[in-house]
Amino acid sequence: MKKIYFILLLILCFTNGYAQREAGIWYFGANAGINFNSGAPVALTNGNLNTQEGCATYSDKDGNLLFYTDGSTVYNAQHSEMQNGSGLLGQNSSTQSAIVIPKPGSSSIYYIFTVDAPNKQNADDDFTNDIGDGKNDGLNYTEVDMRLNGGLGGVTNKNNPLTTYNPSNSDETKFKCSEKITAVQHADGISFWVITHFIDNFYAFKITRSGVQTNPVISKTLITVPLTGYLANAQGYLKSSPNGKKLAVAHGATKTSDLLIVKTGEIVLRRNTGKVFLYDFNNSTGLISNETGILSGENPYGVEFSSKSKKLYVNSNEFNSEYNITGSTLYQFDLESSNITASKTKIRSFDFNAGALQLAIDEKIYIAGYVPMENGRSRLTVINNPEANASSCIFGEFSLNSRKSLLGLPPFIQSLFLFNFKYEFTCVGDATHFFINTVETIDSVLWDFGDGTTSTDIDAYHIYGAPGTYNVSLTKTTNGETKDPIVKEVVINEKPVILSTAYQLIQCDSYDSNPNDELSTFNLENSIAALTLNKADDFNVYFYLNDTDAKNDLYNENSLTLIYKNTVPNQILTAKILYKDSDCFSLGKVELIANSSLLLNASDFIGCDIGDGTASFDFSTKENEIKSSLNLPSTVVIYFYDSEENAINDVSPLGNDYISSEKPIYFRAENNGLCYGAGTFNLIVNYFPPVESDENVPVCENSFPIEINAGIPLYIQQNYSYNWSNGENTYQISVANEQQISVTIKDKIFLCEKVKTFNINKVYTPKIIDININLNNNTVAIITENNFDNLYVIDNPYNNYQSENTFYNVTPGLHTVYAKNKYDCGITAKNIFVLGFPKFFTPNNDGINDLWEIKGLNFEEFRYSNILIFNRFGKHLATINPDSGWDGIYNGEFLPSDDYWFSIDVTDDRNLTKTYKAHFSLLRL
Repeated sequence: MKKIYFILLLILCFTNGYAQREAGIWYFGANAGINFNSGAPVALTNGNLNTQEGCATYSDKDGNLLFYTDGSTVYNAQHSEMQNGSGLLGQNSSTQSAIVIPKPGSSSIYYIFTVDAPNKQNADDDFTNDIGDGKNDGLNYTEVDMRLNGGLGGVTNKNNPLTTYNPSNSDETKFKCSEKITAVQHADGISFWVITHFIDNFYAFKITRSGVQTNPVISKTLITVPLTGYLANAQGYLKSSPNGKKLAVAHGATKTSDLLIVKTGEIVLRRNTGKVFLYDFNNSTGLISNETGILSGENPYGVEFSSKSKKLYVNSNEFNSEYNITGSTLYQFDLESSNITASKTKIRSFDFNAGALQLAIDEKIYIAGYVPMENGRSRLTVINNPEANASSCIFGEFSLNSRKSLLGLPPFIQSLFLFNFKYEFTCVGDATHFFINTVETIDSVLWDFGDGTTSTDIDAYHIYGAPGTYNVSLTKTTNGETKDPIVKEVVINEKPVILSTAYQLIQCDSYDSNPNDELSTFNLENSIAALTLNKADDFNVYFYLNDTDAKNDLYNENSLTLIYKNTVPNQILTAKILYKDSDCFSLGKVELIANSSLLLNASDFIGCDIGDGTASFDFSTKENEIKSSLNLPSTVVIYFYDSEENAINDVSPLGNDYISSEKPIYFRAENNGLCYGAGTFNLIVNYFPPVESDENVPVCENSFPIEINAGIPLYIQQNYSYNWSNGENTYQISVANEQQISVTIKDKIFLCEKVKTFNINKVYTPKIIDININLNNNTVAIITENNFDNLYVIDNPYNNYQSENTFYNVTPGLHTVYAKNKYDCGITAKNIFVLGFPKFFTPNNDGINDLWEIKGLNFEEFRYSNILIFNRFGKHLATINPDSGWDGIYNGEFLPSDDYWFSIDVTDDRNLTKTYKAHFSLLRL
């Protein structure tokens, strides 16, 4: 058979006949790396990553490194931190901390999707993702633009959160996502799916020419991975098969708690609850179905498909009876078997902890592992023939040249490892171009275009007769082997129906040195609605100097900015109008017309200070003023803007009610939709002296009348008028009683005004109505009839007063307490008596404490009743004079050791009587 040698140079290249070179370079582990582009892998030692698990790398179509990351920091091709490349919300101890997706239809924009490690210690129900706050951040994506920094790239849009949880569920919000992520191409051959799993749902996000679609396709799973077992339950890999039809997920654990006691006195991690599941994936809809459990009772970590999606490999940690890891096991599953679960075959055991399994562009699977005593492993194990049956698998070792692998390897879009085809020119009537993304030697091909026609041309063109969705298949024969067909959905569109004539975008020739040269700055966005016949949401629109530039810009990356200044009067631009997610376009025209503009003069606009250096401005008043002062026609409408740029481009006109500090304002006038003139003026804030809006004025009861004033400084008092609520109109007035009164202060020139309210409160001298004395701890509490921020002191009215009304550890005897308020409206004094009595006595005739008696009675100031003695049951035992004592005898008998109570009435000089009761102890020694 005649061989056909075909090299595709137009858009994409693949390497070695197996896969695209975008996956040709890896960086991972402890500064380890591999270059697969030469055919045989070569160890790299120039990487800057030092990551326990997650990492991602991406190269261009020719295999040249673009950047790599651990999910937190992005490094460029020179192994330096990328511009703005730090602070991503992945985590290098997350199983799959990052994956890179190119933006469809762009040769320079890439998305880095990151997943955090959802640790229970970091759990909170905060929706915000703040760099460095230590909280679980879930799934996010970051945009990289490779046109920046001289082609080394820069991060432009960082840490955009994607919701993979129920926001109304506080527990889900605390963790947000698992550590799993994978990606595969959409059935249309252009878009991609990014997929993750959390608890009992898969979330599939579609990435199109328009960017990341933030509303995912959600698929329910039968398995529920409980949050109570996080962090361990979040670990393990998720992979799509290269053909986009299957998903495999390893749940490192599905336990309901983090720890399990397995022997007395020791707590260790439980490792026998992990499971692996296989699913069907619909790469057209993003739906996931047909859950099949293929492994359980293990501690799985890595999963990977062979390049032809016929075999699945899983590695899992081995452990002893005490759950200590002793090594790992590699299993193979035959996906063509009628019973996939039963096809499980243990093909090898290893002496290292289970790590990632990753398919490379040489169609071999590389196995990472971790040897704890060596802090890693200096080589990768390789499955050289992953399509073979278990018994025929051949293993090898690849040295990392003094670098070490740990647990992770970089994941890629899985469909990179499948030979594929691309297409372009998707309008009805166009010759749609189909081409194969491979450089291998091809025997023959068969295209089926989905409309009943076929072709055997490797580089094929086909004209569709009608719009619609066509299932296009490619069957390829290489080295005598016919490959399985690849099928894609190809959407053929009508050419966009657009405005058939040139749209005239009319602008004022204003805000420049020559208002009559017909040159101005235009906002091209203002033409899009007319160009698309008011269907702007259906299209992407790009502007060019001419048709040739528009047609040659395949990725629409060299279009004009939307804010554009014409270079000649009445310049005509080309508008390239494409259906979204399509390369089908029509070309329209925009004529840029800059009409001569009148320079309109306007006086400054003065507003009344409302605080914080701002004022409120009513632009409807200003519009009427401008039209009146300049004698403008009544049909003129004036628009106001906060910047010259916005005024020129007619962007974000201000509303009538506007609060602002002092600044310039720009305005443009239109008459019947046409340019009339433009101008500018300043906003001026008429600052008011600082005046409290409310003031409380306490006045002692005997101090009325008082004088109050508006509070304006003396040197400017004459600039304001004063209107009091009682009808007076002087700066200062007299107030004779308690009341609320207000004054309106008005600027005589600008008529700005403020209202100040006085709350006049009568304050009384405190009146002591009671004294609470606790005899057990000698505390004295002063009770007053009113409290206007009262202050208190005991014995000396010249000592420092206190705000607390209670005094502690007051000595027995006569005291005077004083009360006043902080306004010094007068002092109230009261004499008190604090009883002193022994807390115990010992009637044993030794001359010490033989009698119980009250000390320090003052018979001049107070009258005392007899003292009554009771036992603890309330039985009356004795009545004694206040100046005598009790010997502990009742009816001639010595009473036993016990608690006893007494009661005494004390009458003061106002004939007020208080009863005091307390207890004491009798001790027989």
